[in-house]
Amino acid sequence: MARKKKHPEHVSHERWLVSYADFITLLFAFFVVMFAVSQVDSKKLGRFVESVNVAFQVQGLFPNSSGVPIGGGISGNAAVPPVVTPRPSVLEHESPGRTASSIQKEMEQKIAEFGVGNIVELRYDKTGVVLCLTEEGFFRPGSAVVRHESLDLLRKLVAPLRDLEYPLAVEGHTDDSPIRAIEYPSNWELSIARATVLVRFLTDEAGFDPERLSATGFAEYRPLEENSTLEGRARNRRVEIVVRTEAASPY
Repeated sequence: MARKKKHPEHVSHERWLVSYADFITLLFAFFVVMFAVSQVDSKKLGRFVESVNVAFQVQGLFPNSSGVPIGGGISGNAAVPPVVTPRPSVLEHESPGRTASSIQKEMEQKIAEFGVGNIVELRYDKTGVVLCLTEEGFFRPGSAVVRHESLDLLRKLVAPLRDLEYPLAVEGHTDDSPIRAIEYPSNWELSIARATVLVRFLTDEAGFDPERLSATGFAEYRPLEENSTLEGRARNRRVEIVVRTEAASPY
C-alpha cells in the first residue's frame, strides 16, 4: 500500500505578533499602575496613617521612646505628613475647665431665676448633665419648629453651655402615640427633626461650635416614665441637651 505523500507544513511569518501583543499588554498595564500610584489622595493617605498611628498608640504596640515620629525624615510635598498628631476623642477631656457639679448648679440657678421649672428639667446621669426641654414649653404637637415665644428663653438657658469644653449631644424623644403629621411619617423622623432643629439653633443663633454638637433621635424608645398617663406622656415628649461630662459612651 502506497504511503500518503506528506505535505510540507506551512511556515507562519507572523509569530512575532504574539510576542508583540504580549509586550504591548504588559506595557499598558505598567503605565496604568504608574498612573494609579501618581494619583494618591494625600488627604486620604494622611487620614489612614493617622488612624493607624492612633490604633497602635492605644494598643501600646509602638511606644514612642525615642521621641522621633515615624516618617520624620520625609520633607517637602510628600504625600505622607511628617508628623501625625492623633486627634483627642470628643469624650476625653483630661482637664476640663468646669466640673459637672458646677455646671449643674449654674443651670439650676438659671431655671429658678426664669421660673421655668414646669417646662425645663435638669438631672444628672451616667453620661453627664442633662438639660431637658419639654414639648409643652418649646414645640407644638407634631411639629419640629421651636415656639417663637420660647426662643428668647432658650437662648438664655443655653448661654452657660456655650463656652464649655465638653461635647454636647442633642437628643429628641417622643411618647408612643402614632404621629399624624404629613412631614413626619413616624416618631423617628419627628424626634430626629427636633434634635436637628435645636442643633441648628445652637450653631446659628447661640454661637456654639458645631464640632462639639451631635443630633440623635430616639422616638418613643427611651421614655422617662410609662406612657400610661397623660403626665407620663408629657414628660416623655422632650428634647435633651446632654453635656458629656463623663468619658464613658452612653451607647
